[in-house]
Amino acid sequence: MTILEVSLLVGLFFIGGFVKGTLGIGLPALLVGFLTFIYEPRVAVAIIVFPIMVTNVRQALVGGSVWPILKSHWMLCISACIAIFFMALIGGQVSVGILQTCVGLAMVVFSLTSLFGSVPVLNEKYNTPAQLISGAASGILGGLTAIWSPPLVVYLMSLRLDNNIMIKTLGVMFAVQSFFLVAGFTVSGELTPRLALIGILMLIPTFAGMYFGEKQRARMNMAQFTRAFLILFLLLGLNLMRRGLFGA
Repeated sequence: MTILEVSLLVGLFFIGGFVKGTLGIGLPALLVGFLTFIYEPRVAVAIIVFPIMVTNVRQALVGGSVWPILKSHWMLCISACIAIFFMALIGGQVSVGILQTCVGLAMVVFSLTSLFGSVPVLNEKYNTPAQLISGAASGILGGLTAIWSPPLVVYLMSLRLDNNIMIKTLGVMFAVQSFFLVAGFTVSGELTPRLALIGILMLIPTFAGMYFGEKQRARMNMAQFTRAFLILFLLLGLNLMRRGLFGA
């Protein structure tokens, strides 16, 4: 790797960690969105699987026990983990164009839903099917692209959770899924020792960014930051869809 490539990776992972520390989400989408300018989509995902796993475990463990969250959302966890493992296994057989389109679509849906969507309150009687559907959708997207947040965020928004509880819940859900993502990429052979080592080394700038992001969370204008972040996501997603559908 050249010095320029290492510098780009360090900068991107620091920014991804900052966004993760501030919002609790966004690390995979931001990194995949930019890394696909340098690497093929599955290589980009393989590089970030360890940072995804470790940062989500850290996020899940902050602020109390994870058991109540797992108890409340166990059906979502099961459906998501099954889907993400099997999609991670077969994702390498999917063409680059389809993967780019899937990544871009996931980013666009997430951005538009967060910017303009008004998610209705979920009726309790529909909670079980909502967990199963959102879990499966999250797992399918996550196994292919490592961007699993859109279905989960929409589901959790429908529950009207407190912001801090929602961030912790996302961390728990993502942490559980990330173990199965790593397992799927390992079994498929896509997580090579070289890519795993790069990902492990990138934990340093990622956690540095996450530390500063968490410190800034209470100080910054979150509404403006979130809006700017989502617009960036939207543009990255549209560009990835263009590349996937039309090439170049």
